[in-house]
Amino acid sequence: MENKGHQKSNRSGLVFQGIEKGNLWLSMESCKCPICTKGDMFKSSATDLKKFNELNESCSNCGFKFMPEPGFYQISMFLTYAFSVALFVIFGFLTYLIFDNPPLWVYYAMIFIPAIITVPWSLRYSKVIMLYIFTWKK
Repeated sequence: MENKGHQKSNRSGLVFQGIEKGNLWLSMESCKCPICTKGDMFKSSATDLKKFNELNESCSNCGFKFMPEPGFYQISMFLTYAFSVALFVIFGFLTYLIFDNPPLWVYYAMIFIPAIITVPWSLRYSKVIMLYIFTWKK
């Protein structure tokens, strides 16, 4: 497959626009634009609890619009749900192993506290994953 301009292809035949090999995970982790991997997707950091989920309208570097269509990110709630279920299972199992089958209130504390703390990252990364998945070109 011949690459034109800034497009890179991987072994599966998918073409990533502007994402260099080995840079995909780093740009996703940093919540950068999926096209140029330079502009920030979000207006503030995940620790800003008032604005942690607000997207920039477009990339400051390449102009890519982060909201392709109305309601685009509604499906990302399924990813957020999957992250939460995985977190519940992991922390529930660890609680069982560490505390040797403790009372129910210990399970609640050991599961819901990490779940509440990780909400900003879960919501942000589910949007990042959605945008990266749907900006691939075949």
